[in-house]
Amino acid sequence: MKEITAYLRPDRADDVIRALEEVGVSGMTVIDVAAMAGWADPRAKRYSTRYTARYCQVVKLEMICSAEEVESVVEIIRREGYTGHRGDGKIFISGVDRAISIRTGQEGRAALQASD
Repeated sequence: MKEITAYLRPDRADDVIRALEEVGVSGMTVIDVAAMAGWADPRAKRYSTRYTARYCQVVKLEMICSAEEVESVVEIIRREGYTGHRGDGKIFISGVDRAISIRTGQEGRAALQASD
């Protein structure tokens, strides 16, 4: 299994989430965060004057999927998140050694099902 973490422009998040849901990705975490990175959109800055050059609002998506699903999920995020301007975001892919449902004790792919 893999964890996909994507940082997106807030105005592209709904389209990305909708497209992911259309192909069956239902379990994801969506978090509004302030990014401090050179790849953030300089037009989306907020906070005090001192921090304006450093922080931008972005949406962080986190999801777990099978290794076979990674490329299609990444392609959806790239396609729907794309504007062609600096600050379109980043995607990170990490391995997941084990997944366990707290309620049922199920492990692996079964732990990802929405039975909780």
